[in-house]
Amino acid sequence: MQHFYDAQIRRYILQFIRMMSNFSYVTGKNSKGESETLQVPVKYGDMSRQVAQILKKGSENTLITAPQISCYITNMAYDRDRMYNPYHVDKKHIREREFDPTANAYTGSPGQSHTIERIMPTPFELTFNADIFTTNTDQKLQILEQILVLFNPALELQTTDNYLDWTSLSFVELTNVTFTSRAIPQGIADEIDVATLSFRTPIFISPPAKLKKLGVIEKIVMSIYDEEAGKVDLDGILGTDLLTRKIVTPGNYAVLVLGNRITLLGEQRKNNSTHVNNIENRVFQSQSQFGNKINWLRFESLYNKTITNGISTIQLQQSTTNINGDDIIVNVTGTVSIDPQDQFTLLVDIDEDSIPTNTLNSVDAVINPLTFNPAGAAVGTRYLITEDIGNKINTDGKTASETDIRASDNDGDPSADTVPNFAEAWGTTIASANDIIQKNADGNWDRVFDSDQNTLFSDSSSYLETQYVTNQTTGIQFKWLPDQGFWVKSYEGFYAPGTWSVQF
Repeated sequence: MQHFYDAQIRRYILQFIRMMSNFSYVTGKNSKGESETLQVPVKYGDMSRQVAQILKKGSENTLITAPQISCYITNMAYDRDRMYNPYHVDKKHIREREFDPTANAYTGSPGQSHTIERIMPTPFELTFNADIFTTNTDQKLQILEQILVLFNPALELQTTDNYLDWTSLSFVELTNVTFTSRAIPQGIADEIDVATLSFRTPIFISPPAKLKKLGVIEKIVMSIYDEEAGKVDLDGILGTDLLTRKIVTPGNYAVLVLGNRITLLGEQRKNNSTHVNNIENRVFQSQSQFGNKINWLRFESLYNKTITNGISTIQLQQSTTNINGDDIIVNVTGTVSIDPQDQFTLLVDIDEDSIPTNTLNSVDAVINPLTFNPAGAAVGTRYLITEDIGNKINTDGKTASETDIRASDNDGDPSADTVPNFAEAWGTTIASANDIIQKNADGNWDRVFDSDQNTLFSDSSSYLETQYVTNQTTGIQFKWLPDQGFWVKSYEGFYAPGTWSVQF
């Protein structure tokens, strides 16, 4: 817990001392036959040994002056009767007037706006004592008469003038009066007489409030429902009869996330529907250009805010599907900064804790099994494959083992650049592109993720979960889309307007 100290209890003590101050007494007549009115001094009674020695001037023969009033706390107890919901948070929106530092005055224009989140305070009850030291009964009666008439039975107490402080008002209630400290009969003792007044004060101790700058509207959701006038249909409200829904962000900007770089996009060249769940961000397919690049400084001017390097954050919203067919929103977050070399690029440091949890064990690599030699692979090695192996038929009508793989090094004779075909090296293994295979103890490869069994076809009535797996070689996480039947990068790709936001 971070240290904080607001001197709250100290303020209650100071207010109580002020309450006991400015009382006076009248002495006997002086040499001129006149009476004098003197003020009774007030001290805090919880005196340290060092302070006491200073006041006594380092001598045990120094007498305590009287009259005087000593104030101190005798008890502090938790007040369960005044306990409220400890988890309640009260929010207040504050708008300031603009301050002109040159003129040292407020203007008529609006200034900064803030949100104050007040945390529920903790109730306590303080017990105060006020000891009245006097040398004679007349002094005591004068002081008591001035004090006691004020408490009928209590006085209000205000610790601060901050109207946002919901604990500033309390009261001090007189609960008991001990008229004298002397024994009866008094005898011939010459000690100073002490009258004690006891008070109770209910207080609150507040934790620090959260102060936030009031943000601007980042997303507008407009919905039109098929509802009859005067009728409330929960099915319609929940979306069964939803006619249209449109999500809009200021500027209607989209973003493209590639690695640790984010590009702000304006007018889109393709329809948003083609980019649902980053469909075009295929594992084995180059990323398309989705729109015109926009300078991030233009985005800042739209909000009249500044992206602070390493402090401002971005939130990327995706949807995933569970086994029940429910759409679950996944928010990937990270701190951002504008690239000092390229104002069209935002650099992002993704929070690893916000990345979806893997549903499958990590793979050692993503490979093309027709050009990759698996010899020497250890038992337990896992690969995500990009081509069919075994007797799977490829698009050219040949089996995987019959496919001739060729490439060119641009020497003008591509026919001479034959790439070795390692289809036979997988033995009797039969697997499809997008499958995950694992080497077992007898040297064969098992199909541990069957892409065919995890793909939803048009006639399917079941639901399949979105799967996540990480490539240990590159550290990139991939996401399996069962409704599309292929892998995409987990959070990289295109984000349409309304599916991302920046917290300055």
